[in-house]
Amino acid sequence: MMFIVALVLVPSFVAAVRSNMIYNAVEISNVVICEDLNHDLTPIRRISDSFNFPYGITQVCVAFSYCGRGYFETHVEWFYEGKLIHSEEVNLDGKGTRIFYLLRDDGAPLKKGLYEFSIVCMGERLSNISFSIGGMIGETFP
Repeated sequence: MMFIVALVLVPSFVAAVRSNMIYNAVEISNVVICEDLNHDLTPIRRISDSFNFPYGITQVCVAFSYCGRGYFETHVEWFYEGKLIHSEEVNLDGKGTRIFYLLRDDGAPLKKGLYEFSIVCMGERLSNISFSIGGMIGETFP
């Protein structure tokens, strides 16, 4: 019986150690979501507390500061209506600021709906930001 308890506790301990290792490996701070940044990285048309952009915008910008302690497999991911639309590996070793834009190839306005931006390190979500275009979060879109 003691052997069974040890088997149950070991995976949760490993998960806790892995989770602490990841959160101690990369710190994310000063996350900003806006329509654009000017030359000195000041946000232009930052979203309000409603996390809603008006329909008609052609791009969304996410900027954040990071402090990484070594290389760890890290990705940023963009979702639209729950579906992954873009993922890319990023290096967050050292200190700095990273900036990512979401825009359409043809320059058309972004679709109305719910979007998410996530930072994932070794399978763990370090940051997840939800916002909508043309409606409030929780609203259903045609």
